[in-house]
Amino acid sequence: MGTQIDDDPFFTTLLQSGGEGCNSTPTQPSNVVLQATFNDGEKRQPPKKVQRGASFTAEEDNLLVSAWLNISIDAIKGTDQKSTQMWERISEFYHEYKKQNNVNRSVVSLMNRWSSIQKCTNKFCAFLAQVESLHPSGATEQDKIEKAKIMYKEIEKSNFTMEHCWCLLRHQQKWQQHISTLGTRRRPQGEAALDTVEENIEVFAERPLGKKTEKEMERKRKSMEGKESEISISLAKMTEDRATTMEERRNAQLKADEKSEKIFELKKKKFELEKKKFESKMMMLDLRGMNAMQQEYFHNIQVAIFENSKSHSGGRSNSPSTPYYVDI
Repeated sequence: MGTQIDDDPFFTTLLQSGGEGCNSTPTQPSNVVLQATFNDGEKRQPPKKVQRGASFTAEEDNLLVSAWLNISIDAIKGTDQKSTQMWERISEFYHEYKKQNNVNRSVVSLMNRWSSIQKCTNKFCAFLAQVESLHPSGATEQDKIEKAKIMYKEIEKSNFTMEHCWCLLRHQQKWQQHISTLGTRRRPQGEAALDTVEENIEVFAERPLGKKTEKEMERKRKSMEGKESEISISLAKMTEDRATTMEERRNAQLKADEKSEKIFELKKKKFELEKKKFESKMMMLDLRGMNAMQQEYFHNIQVAIFENSKSHSGGRSNSPSTPYYVDI
């Protein structure tokens, strides 16, 4: 089994790159060439003793998905292989490529885990299909996926934990065929109990959503739309209130500036008035009773006041015809 699968590009892609990403371009079916086969006489190495109790990791899930894809679409064995034979080969594939430090898994353990993967993934696909059928305006593919996750959590009361498996499966032709024929296959009659369980794992079709469930989902969808509408209204109200507050602040600032300007003008007028009173006082000052130095000092002040008055009056004297007396 070693050399043929080692050269298989499809298997290498799934294991090394983790499969196709959730937003990657779908793989073209014509590029998938599987060479994983067992000859009827080929001696198979029995797996080691199974260690029980450890939960499956995402890495183990990815390997199990890869094993299912490779074995179930084997170009030579095809769909002629019985369920028991197929799961034996899946188990051998799984243990051939698992890491040495990972626990060994029994066939039943792998079957049960695959059943859980398919069950969760089927439900998620149903929710995603319903979201896509609503044709939400402007929603990206990732938006639809996130919406489907929300619906899954609301209906199933748990998170969708198999997204890593769904990302590997979603663009594979085998999986797409499985989804398209979901619910169309019936349980085979007359087979042994193990074969019946295995066949059910392969089919395990989820019952289509009933009217009650659809009504519940529709009610929740409308409730979410109502909440979104309330949020939009609240945001609009907050924006309007913020604009009103900003306008009130601007008006208050303008009034404050206007008041400050008036106060400044009043102070300026008061200063001019005080200046005139001082100048008048200086000009009316009698210098005769002063000594020579005092007379010269106050005379210079009077000259400066007079010259300043002439410059502001265009060369004409502003001296009043009647003296303006100030109390000294």
